[in-house]
Amino acid sequence: MSKMKTQPAPSAEQTEILFSPTQYTAFPQVIRLDGDELLMAFRQAPVCPKEIRHTHPRSVITVIRSYDLGRTWDLDNAGQLGAGGGSEFAPLYLGGGKVTGAMAWLEVAPEHESERAGLPYENQHEYPVRTPGSFWVRSHNFGFTWRPDQVTMIGPDSQACGAPILTDEGALLCPVYQMIGDDQAMSSVLYRSDDLGDSWSRPVVIASDKSTGEFCGPALIEVEPGRILAMHRIERTDEYFWLNRSTDGGRTWSEPTPTNILSGACPRLLKLRDGRLVLTFGRRFKPYGIRAAISEDGGQTWGDTQYILRDGPNWDLGYTSSIELDDGQIFTATYMQRFGTTGIVGTFWQAP
Repeated sequence: MSKMKTQPAPSAEQTEILFSPTQYTAFPQVIRLDGDELLMAFRQAPVCPKEIRHTHPRSVITVIRSYDLGRTWDLDNAGQLGAGGGSEFAPLYLGGGKVTGAMAWLEVAPEHESERAGLPYENQHEYPVRTPGSFWVRSHNFGFTWRPDQVTMIGPDSQACGAPILTDEGALLCPVYQMIGDDQAMSSVLYRSDDLGDSWSRPVVIASDKSTGEFCGPALIEVEPGRILAMHRIERTDEYFWLNRSTDGGRTWSEPTPTNILSGACPRLLKLRDGRLVLTFGRRFKPYGIRAAISEDGGQTWGDTQYILRDGPNWDLGYTSSIELDDGQIFTATYMQRFGTTGIVGTFWQAP
């Protein structure tokens, strides 16, 4: 595969949002509400003394907001949801104060209580854990509170990751990854809702091939009405992104093909007002950092240049989330390590 050139992202301005020496803070997702208000959700859990763990009995989703388009954040009035195992939450704003989104939920128990909790303890680097599935959660007051009677199962045994999209025909498409088929291949999958999340379809496989690798962390974007692009992380030695397409609103998919974009973390997609697509991602191979690529042809090609949003100290970074502001500036949030743990940072930059 051809090697892409790199250069600094134009007009990049760095901001530090949250680092806590006692908290593992990661996986931010940011959306715009009304006016200059942004909402950001991310996972937080106590720092384990020996190693970073993706599971913890006190893992929660923390929700914060900015009233000035990401320049400052109201950390003192943070809210929470998904107590007891919240892993990641990807929100979506429907207007009128209605914030909805996909929650990746985990059931977690103390190590010595695996048997009584009925949870498998198969990974000594994690707590006893089970993935019950992905859930659709709702807030009717701009994300200030999250009522338990407003939670709907999306799909059992699945892991939500990338942001859901609302298509031109009014359908919600929620990307997840889960084991599929007789050979239990880790696959990129979507669930569809035609009633704004009250009910969900059976799983639709986007990409699955155990001989190729484990497809996971899918990202979706509607390029044109009915035309959906999917990009996937694939867990194997090289860890290039793969992509494929649907021309019928996500009901059927082409065979996935590899790109020349090396990452190791999940891809995230943004469609700009001028129609171009922006891919942001964490590069978990030296030189580490947060990067972006731009497509001017609906994802057919991604140019010959990657833009460096910021350098990273090591491989533990990525899971980006971006929005386009009114002046054409892009705000990209991500997580990375610093001060002995992980935290949330942001970059304001301009697409060339």
